[in-house]
Amino acid sequence: MEGNKPAFYKILMELSSHLRLPRGFTEKHGKMLPKKVELRIRRNTWKVRVKKENLEGEDHYFFKKGWTKFCEDTQLEIFELLVFTYVEKSTLEVTVYAVSGLEKSIFIPPRCIVVLKDYRCYKIHIPKKFAVACGLFDKEEISLEYVGGHTSRVALTVFQGRIAFGAGWSTFLKANRLSYDIALSGSKKILCFEFVPAKNLIKVQPLRN
Repeated sequence: MEGNKPAFYKILMELSSHLRLPRGFTEKHGKMLPKKVELRIRRNTWKVRVKKENLEGEDHYFFKKGWTKFCEDTQLEIFELLVFTYVEKSTLEVTVYAVSGLEKSIFIPPRCIVVLKDYRCYKIHIPKKFAVACGLFDKEEISLEYVGGHTSRVALTVFQGRIAFGAGWSTFLKANRLSYDIALSGSKKILCFEFVPAKNLIKVQPLRN
């Protein structure tokens, strides 16, 4: 992969859980593709698994696990054109062009990581950068939606320039068995908070410890 950086493009013909890489690209560079790559748009990255499959006697490479998340976060649409440039061993820079032919402005939802260490936690402070990005300082309450679980309204409190989840937070923990899980296992719980502007809520999902 010396010289010019390898690149390929794909026109998105469907929204699915995978994307097949062009044969021309994989025939030349497929053996050097790692099992997991990072797709990068500016400073935002997504980890996507690469899988090789043999179809009718020919090897094909696909973006699999993580591709759906990338599509959702970047709000990809049918017939948009994606240009992938191999900038490092495991990183591909992605540029998205809308059907109009103009480069698409990608909005990445604000996210933060919250670590729960005590099942008796009735209030939790939120990283200020995340709170500002979500406009939480201008709100009195917000909905928390646990992936595959329950949604709760939680009050927002401000103290010394910091914002915290107050009334409703313990109800959210109990409704989604987070208090029980921490008390039972005795270990911390790592959660990813993602603001969804269209719904004006924060989606919460667990991450592996």
